[in-house]
Amino acid sequence: MNAIRTLLKKAKKTFLNEYFIKFCILGIFNTVVHGILSKIFSLVLQPNAAFALGFFGSNVIAFLLNSYVIFNKPASLKRYIRFLIAYIPYFTIGFLVTFITINTLKLPQFTATVLAAVAGGPITFVIMRVYAFGRK
Repeated sequence: MNAIRTLLKKAKKTFLNEYFIKFCILGIFNTVVHGILSKIFSLVLQPNAAFALGFFGSNVIAFLLNSYVIFNKPASLKRYIRFLIAYIPYFTIGFLVTFITINTLKLPQFTATVLAAVAGGPITFVIMRVYAFGRK
């Protein structure tokens, strides 16, 4: 019981703070950008390839906004590489969710992108906070 209480306190400290709230707001914006880019790319590419290109396009914008708006750290190549590494779990989860929702469930591209963000967002926040930008 004490272990559960400790776990809940850590979760509250991690996710109920200004950084996570800003991250979520930025995530909503970035998901819209990703969805729009994916839709544009899907006009000429296969949906999963469109997801990947939309991801990388929106990822550059997300890095800059995370650097300056959320974590107040200057952008650098080293930090961007760490940011990309921190997004590997999100990309993997997102790619799988997109594949399943589009190919199996026949849902629209934008819906798949939103579901991917919801599935991978919290994990990405923790990795990014610790690894890419240092603990705050």
